[in-house]
Amino acid sequence: MLKKCLLSPSYFSLFLFIWLSSSLFAEPLNLTVNAESAILMNADTGAILYQKNAHKPLHPASITKVATAAYALHAAGDRLDKTITADQEALVSIAEDVKRRSNYSQPAYWLVPGGSHIGIKKGEQLKMRDLLMGMLIASGNDASNVIAQDIGGTIPQFVENMNNYIKSLGCKKTTFYNPHGLHHPKHVSTAYDMALITREVLKQPSFCEAVSSIRYTRPKTNKQESTVLVQTNKLIKPGKHFYTKAIGVKTGYTSQAQNTFVAAATHEDRTLIAVLLKSKEREDIFKDATKLFEAAFNQPKVQRTLLKAGPQKYALEHQGAANPIKTYISEDFVLEYYPAEEPNVKGLLYWDAITFPVVKDQQVGELRVQTDAGLTLRSVPLLAQEQVKSTWGYWLKSFF
Repeated sequence: MLKKCLLSPSYFSLFLFIWLSSSLFAEPLNLTVNAESAILMNADTGAILYQKNAHKPLHPASITKVATAAYALHAAGDRLDKTITADQEALVSIAEDVKRRSNYSQPAYWLVPGGSHIGIKKGEQLKMRDLLMGMLIASGNDASNVIAQDIGGTIPQFVENMNNYIKSLGCKKTTFYNPHGLHHPKHVSTAYDMALITREVLKQPSFCEAVSSIRYTRPKTNKQESTVLVQTNKLIKPGKHFYTKAIGVKTGYTSQAQNTFVAAATHEDRTLIAVLLKSKEREDIFKDATKLFEAAFNQPKVQRTLLKAGPQKYALEHQGAANPIKTYISEDFVLEYYPAEEPNVKGLLYWDAITFPVVKDQQVGELRVQTDAGLTLRSVPLLAQEQVKSTWGYWLKSFF
């Protein structure tokens, strides 16, 4: 069993503090993007490599569907083969100018003519899996509503549950009014919040399958013949903007939101998430995402030695030990990181449960460097420099 000791003023913690504050030299990505708001985040660690107005609330448009998928899979991820019958309420449509003239007093989930859809008809029976594909690949607003109504009982209830769910992920400036992203004045999110949501849903294999698919053949239903759904994300499609490292995720557009984009890419040992909000030109979201990814992926890792191999200044003053248990490490304690991902870390010392005698080279503890979120970046065993026996009194006490 390990006993944790947060390193207070000591050689190691002081050294860490000085090293982190003056020697890490994080090198933020030096570039510009056309979007009004943007962020680049490490999907594994949550580290932010680049940001521009990342906490500014803006209209997300159809990247809302990333959050819809996140909550749907969280709530009903094991029911992908369930058959759902489309209800008329999920397919109601009203003109955008009517919405505007009514000051958006109509239900925010009602669709608009001409919006992206997969042609779902009243009474049509579809698998949850096919609806998910239709929502994420072809950006079907109708598919979003049908999913929401099935999982939430009603679409407004689904949206309320979804908002509660994303708040549990740390989203503080996001409020969704519908599951598809059609315009509503109060339907807003931020680049940072969308990155948090995407980071979570990328853990779902069915989501990753959908957003990385170039096309999908929706099976024949009781109302329609089979249909081929085509991906809207140009980063994963052969062509001008194809990017070999891209693995998804979702595009968006409304006249008010302009072009929005959540993208993800993987290279070597990390996955990065890029979010771009309010970009005037559609081409720019693909160019900017690629620019962000390449700037980060082209940075080589750097190494910093925290402690040299050999004797250390940590000694365990055990009540049963005849002498302090002096320690050493057999290898340099080295931390690797990418220049744009400055690690905000703390040093932790864990002592093992000790039994006597302690023999030379026995592991008696462990030194770790962890992020504030508790992710261990590096650890090294702490070894005994020499044999240490128990005191006579401690030895005697063990017999009674």
